[in-house]
Amino acid sequence: MVKTLDEKIEEAERKIIRTKFKYEVYATAIRHAYEQIEEVDQKSIPLLGDLIETMESIPDLDIKLKEYILGVIHHVALDAEKSYEYRREKIIQNLRRGMEILTNEKGLLKMNELYSLALAGKIYLRDFDEHLEEIRDRAYDLDHETQIRYARQEVAYDYLGVIIKGLLREPTKYEPLYKELIETDDLGEFVLNLPEYV
Repeated sequence: MVKTLDEKIEEAERKIIRTKFKYEVYATAIRHAYEQIEEVDQKSIPLLGDLIETMESIPDLDIKLKEYILGVIHHVALDAEKSYEYRREKIIQNLRRGMEILTNEKGLLKMNELYSLALAGKIYLRDFDEHLEEIRDRAYDLDHETQIRYARQEVAYDYLGVIIKGLLREPTKYEPLYKELIETDDLGEFVLNLPEYV
């Protein structure tokens, strides 16, 4: 009985460490997005704050999805910082508009559903075999199930990237796609018609 309790305590302590690490990574994603936005466009800070607040108001929104969105924002803002003046202004305008569009609870929930379905392998996984092969080459020591989970996650990021990168880089062009995502009842069909790249 004591050994079982000791095992339970150790398991609980491992969960605490994993949870703490997960939130440290998320906090870092927030900080990087914020610092990069602050560097290129002070007027975008409230938009970033609104988006984070909206994401935080959705209790079941996957933390990895939130990190991914913030990572894309960081990269787009970094692109603005490194661009010449005219292009920089265009990137900032698109970034602002894209964050406004992304601050939509229904859209975030649909992206979360899409992410979950891809992780579970319940929708078509475009380029899954290629991702799985890359994972096996990089992380050959992982067990087969973990490799599959990582490959599915890469496919999910590909799908989400089309939507999120599209909205942040070309909001006028990708807003109809986002609306279609929100309105669809069949995410499996939606991903079949999703463009491959932004």
